[in-house]
Amino acid sequence: MLALYGELGSGKTAFTRGLCRGLGCRADVHSPTFGLIHYYPGDIEVAHIDLYRIDSGIGRLGWEDIIDSGRIIIIEWAEKARNDLPSRRFDIYFSIINSDSREIRVTEIDDSGNRHFGA
Repeated sequence: MLALYGELGSGKTAFTRGLCRGLGCRADVHSPTFGLIHYYPGDIEVAHIDLYRIDSGIGRLGWEDIIDSGRIIIIEWAEKARNDLPSRRFDIYFSIINSDSREIRVTEIDDSGNRHFGA
């Protein structure tokens, strides 16, 4: 599971698009802001979730079924699900440096909730 954090325009969806292409997905990858979840077939299926418009109640998305599905799960605006995220995941933080540059920091979270920086 990949939990993505960053302001609008920081590169979360562009990152997801590149990852999906790397996994063999040739579908048009775009932010599922209004649909909330898009599934992309490829060598490994990806569930792309955007929580931007969700204030609470992610359980209605079938959250447990998605988490246990065996798919690669990418969640934009993951801070809105912080208490419901699995212990084992990668937290990926996006920052805008300028109009042409972004900074990406990756932290691995293990099963015990320990953070490993620079993963």
